[in-house]
Amino acid sequence: MNRRGKLLKRYDVILIIAIVAVFFVFHWTRPREGQSIEVYVNGKLSMQIETPGTYEVRDGDKYLTKVIFDGRRVHVEDPNCPLKICEKTGAIGPGGTIICVPNKMLVKFKTTANTELDVMTW
Repeated sequence: MNRRGKLLKRYDVILIIAIVAVFFVFHWTRPREGQSIEVYVNGKLSMQIETPGTYEVRDGDKYLTKVIFDGRRVHVEDPNCPLKICEKTGAIGPGGTIICVPNKMLVKFKTTANTELDVMTW
């Protein structure tokens, strides 16, 4: 059996797939620099989150919700509002916002890595 005519052998394809897989694993799991979460309650900055974790949001002694930041996305869990629309919003990424009207709470995902405008609309 002559294999000279083949461009890639079986082990070449396996090696290429392994290299691409390793690249994607490192690219998608590393935390991004310059990302933070800002939580506003009643229009005032309540907390600024820069490290991944689960944080309780309170207004004085009143429990509002939990904010969960995994380094790439943020979502709200277990809010005390009746419709739980903020929880149903799901996870947001850079530039996204979650709003809870009954609790007067705003969760903003901010990034400082790239502040250059891509598109401007009127």
